[in-house]
Amino acid sequence: MPAPVQVREQDDEIFANKFFVTAERDHVPLSTTDYIGLDQGNCNPRYMRTTLDYIPWSKELADMAKVPMGIVVQPLAKHRKGEIDIQVVHHGEDGPIRCTRCRAYINPWCIFSRGGYGYECNICTHYNEVPAWYVANIDMDGRRVDLDERPELKYGSVEFEVPADYHSSRAPVPMRYVFAFDVSVLSIQSNILQAACEALKRALYDEQGHSKLINKIAIVTFDKDLQFYNLSPSLVNAQMLVVSDVDDVFIPLQGGIFADPTESKNVICQLLDSLPQMFKDTMRAESVYTAAVKGGLQALKSTGGHVFVFQSCLPNYGPDALKSRDERTIYGTDKEKNLLVPQSKCIKNGVCVNTWVFPYQYMDLATISGIPQLTGGEIRYFPGFQYDLDKCHVQYQLHHDIHRHTGFDGILRIRASNGLQVTDHYGNCYMGTYTDVDLSGIDEDKSIAAVLKHDGKIDTKQGASFQCAMLYTTRDGHRRVRVHNLQLLATSQVTEVFRYGDIDTTMTLITRQIITDIHQKTRKVLQDKLMDLCIDVLANYRINCAASTSPGQLILPEAFKLLPVYVHSMIRSIMLLGVGNDVRIDSRVAGMSLLNSMTISETVWTLYPRMYAIHNLKGGEGLPDLRNEIRLPPMVRLSYERLDSRGAYLLDGIDTGSDIYIWLGQQIHIDYLMAVFNVPTLDEVNPKMVTLPTLSTDLSNRIHNMMHTLQSQRSRYLTFHLVRQEIDPEEYQFATWMCEDKNSEIQSYVDYMCVLHRKIQEEIRNRST
Repeated sequence: MPAPVQVREQDDEIFANKFFVTAERDHVPLSTTDYIGLDQGNCNPRYMRTTLDYIPWSKELADMAKVPMGIVVQPLAKHRKGEIDIQVVHHGEDGPIRCTRCRAYINPWCIFSRGGYGYECNICTHYNEVPAWYVANIDMDGRRVDLDERPELKYGSVEFEVPADYHSSRAPVPMRYVFAFDVSVLSIQSNILQAACEALKRALYDEQGHSKLINKIAIVTFDKDLQFYNLSPSLVNAQMLVVSDVDDVFIPLQGGIFADPTESKNVICQLLDSLPQMFKDTMRAESVYTAAVKGGLQALKSTGGHVFVFQSCLPNYGPDALKSRDERTIYGTDKEKNLLVPQSKCIKNGVCVNTWVFPYQYMDLATISGIPQLTGGEIRYFPGFQYDLDKCHVQYQLHHDIHRHTGFDGILRIRASNGLQVTDHYGNCYMGTYTDVDLSGIDEDKSIAAVLKHDGKIDTKQGASFQCAMLYTTRDGHRRVRVHNLQLLATSQVTEVFRYGDIDTTMTLITRQIITDIHQKTRKVLQDKLMDLCIDVLANYRINCAASTSPGQLILPEAFKLLPVYVHSMIRSIMLLGVGNDVRIDSRVAGMSLLNSMTISETVWTLYPRMYAIHNLKGGEGLPDLRNEIRLPPMVRLSYERLDSRGAYLLDGIDTGSDIYIWLGQQIHIDYLMAVFNVPTLDEVNPKMVTLPTLSTDLSNRIHNMMHTLQSQRSRYLTFHLVRQEIDPEEYQFATWMCEDKNSEIQSYVDYMCVLHRKIQEEIRNRST
């Protein structure tokens, strides 16, 4: 039975730590492979990938294959060490050179002619003349003599500086941040406020007290009122200004509430240190989440920026107060999908809102998550928060979210060449028009998916061109257009459609579509839909590409042989799992929110996580190589049958949050326990430890290196869990990641494949009659 373990390791052998030339499309590395992209006209696959690398030339051919056609873009993806930075191009006051018909930006796939005085647009084939200052001679192949001096004609990814015509309703300025803290009684008693204040202080200043952020910030607190703070460096202590009218929020400080972290360091640190004490005796249980968001919007309406809201309970006061509607009796019924629909409609804003929730009971995330999703933000979910266990999680995540590559006030459009159209966009964004994606915020961890459809036939000689253009403001206040280009071949052969597929991108697109559908359809309907998709794709491959093989064999296309195991895993995922009321609705919403915006690699790692045996590390496994990169051991398939009771295993997984597990077998050797935990027996291993002990042994060093490597590849903090076989109750949660095993709702992967094979045979027989 095919599994991601072997496929990923084979791809690693070909591409890991090696150069991938982007103009070569015969074999594109998997999204999980750590390759080095060499931009030669096509953008790095980290920025843009399609579900098919050979595009069907007609709708009829696409229907013959039934493989989903789509594209996933990650405009600000973090590039790997060894890859060149994206070049910035300035074309003067007139702005970037663009096609006068389709408005696509000039790129390496435009064809110059007439002595270099004009070019044919690769998107719409329209001929455009270029300004006199841009004219250059061309050789016999149509290649400009100044090609090496023009990054926009040499590289698949560039950024254009743009003039004032490209500004939005606000002039570009450096990004500003508003941090809004819930100070209701639950937040105080649970030490949520203390953890958030400590995390922000660590994110703003290093151990020497130097500021790590050049952007201005503002601090707001809220319960049934809003409290703004004057952080002027001329003050000894921050000055509180209270706004009690939460129905009509205004900024009570004429000079504004923003301060430079360097200039106002003493005032900011004093406020963050004193906030938990200031509200320690509060008895207010009310929380005005919407008013806090509006306060942030008021502060940022003329500049744009990011709002971080830290919320401890159901917003139960003020405008748009919510009422609990968590009826566990309707879980698993047709009415459950109603709990996934927001109670009130969110409105498009030019400000990105990130909401951090710390629930101890129902919080109606279906409604609360609406604002972050529409504004390009996200939900950070900390259920049952415990200060001692979770404060490191909060600190790491806030530092990452503030300091990652981030932009704001953006608009994105994906263009496709003649014969194709881009439809149905998915992700944390707002569709202002049919074609334009509004991004109040965008960062290196976010991706947008879209469906491709035929609106004509594609010229197989010209192929298919795609361009993703995102106009946005950088963190330091520059208005730019980031452009990614991709040129693919078009084919008239169905065999090539199947041969050159991208299963990682395909599963990301399918995941986004399921998340959208779950608001209108029951989980059972969606599970059946996924099964039907598998049957259609694999039956069409059998009929059109492998008709001569024995009917008793299950024949899978090489590029899509992981489709069944990923679909099987998706049915087990947080968004579709559930018998009766096993999964709380807030947890399901949090899981869906994660999957709706995460990168392609993290999506497939979520569907089928990585697990490694760490009891028999050999050679250089767990140690740095000559490039100072940690070598990981072979992966292990996700089944309890693969676990040795004398062994130990490391697994990283994402559900409603991110976790890393160490599983210890019952018969683990005493030498291993001493080397890793410094205890002689399994019973003495502390299952509540929040970090793995740091010991001076070789084995401890190797395991720590592996854990640091896995963390570096994740955008979310990996919370440590230790599980002892048949001792700790948390083993149940660990078992849910054993994707190939049977659970209470779905059969094992082997049984699933048997059912799938039988249904494919039935489908083929039905079509032949």
